[in-house]
Amino acid sequence: MLISLRNSIIAKRWGILAVIIGTTLGFISAVICVYANLVIFGFNIMFIISPLIAGFSEAYVAQKKYGRSTGAISALLIFIIINIYGWFFPKNPITLNLFTLGGIALTIQAAVPILVNYLLFVVFLGTITYVIGLVGNLISKLLGKEIEEIETPKTADLPQLDLLFATTTNLNGKKIVKELGLITGEAILKEEKDENSSRLEKIASKNGSNIEYKIGLVRNNALQNLESEAKKLGANGILGVNIDYRSVGGIKGSTVIVTATGSAVLYE
Repeated sequence: MLISLRNSIIAKRWGILAVIIGTTLGFISAVICVYANLVIFGFNIMFIISPLIAGFSEAYVAQKKYGRSTGAISALLIFIIINIYGWFFPKNPITLNLFTLGGIALTIQAAVPILVNYLLFVVFLGTITYVIGLVGNLISKLLGKEIEEIETPKTADLPQLDLLFATTTNLNGKKIVKELGLITGEAILKEEKDENSSRLEKIASKNGSNIEYKIGLVRNNALQNLESEAKKLGANGILGVNIDYRSVGGIKGSTVIVTATGSAVLYE
């Protein structure tokens, strides 16, 4: 058991170190903010910037050395620490206001970026575009114009995969024979910029309304690419599967990058 724990710590050493580095830098920034009395509108900016510094530092080290997100645990730790300080030290009291809510929102984004990005890029955008289509057709009806049939948003089911996928790092009842390393699968959804129509018109159009479905297909491609990488290593399972959604804007249009990561393993 001790050997297994030791191997687990060694395998996750960069993830643990990323959390320690993020927490340390976040704490140092909070101390600087307190001693320098960096206050705006009666509110010390450490409640916002310290969790951000902690989360960014941890995410940077984790992506470079660990190969995947660690969940920005340090951002959550720093936010808890500075809020305890704010509640118990009357010199810098914390109250529930716009800045506090902003700090909470930023901390949640840092702590669970995958969930927040999925809600933002998939659920939120899909809902907004569908509502825009409904409003457009309602206006057309009021103006007596021909009404286009509204396409009901559909979702892309997960693909049929040959290997075992698990979001956890262990398999209950199964023995892992060999760990083959971290693997990555990516897929891209690119939206070309149309000079003759505005982005609002494109989003409201029938062909561009089902963003959630399109991103779901790209997610499936990323998972299939991840499976292909695992098969190349001779693995029969992938543990700690993680899916990240990123949006990148450009002159020629916007791009959504979906990245699936995990640890390829061989189990009995």
